[in-house]
Amino acid sequence: VVRVESEAEVIALLKLAHAENVPVTFRAAGTSLSGQAISDSVLIVLGDNWNGREIRNGGEQIRLQPGVIGANANAVLAPFQRKIGPDPASINAAKIGGIVANNSSGMCCGTAQNTYKTLAGLRVVLADGTMVDS
Repeated sequence: VVRVESEAEVIALLKLAHAENVPVTFRAAGTSLSGQAISDSVLIVLGDNWNGREIRNGGEQIRLQPGVIGANANAVLAPFQRKIGPDPASINAAKIGGIVANNSSGMCCGTAQNTYKTLAGLRVVLADGTMVDS
């Protein structure tokens, strides 16, 4: 288990794992009903420094780091009468990293407001350590 606290640590770890052909599994938080907390190799767990959030365009958008809990994102958007699209049952525990990785939706959003349909952009580190910012 490796706890990562920065993007630089993620990049370095993924480059090393890729070079050594070692699989990794990421864990943000939540219920792990999809089984993502189980790994027979390296489990990468988000540390406490992934809580950045930025309100954009008067609440029309919110930029979130992967460690923000979904319910906390909604609390920040509440004064603007907005919320994030997905509403998984685990919204009070699930972090944005896991919500995005699982393309979460929920009973109230269906497929029209699932994660992938409500993303404006994504900053992601690929398996070989390459950074992509869309």
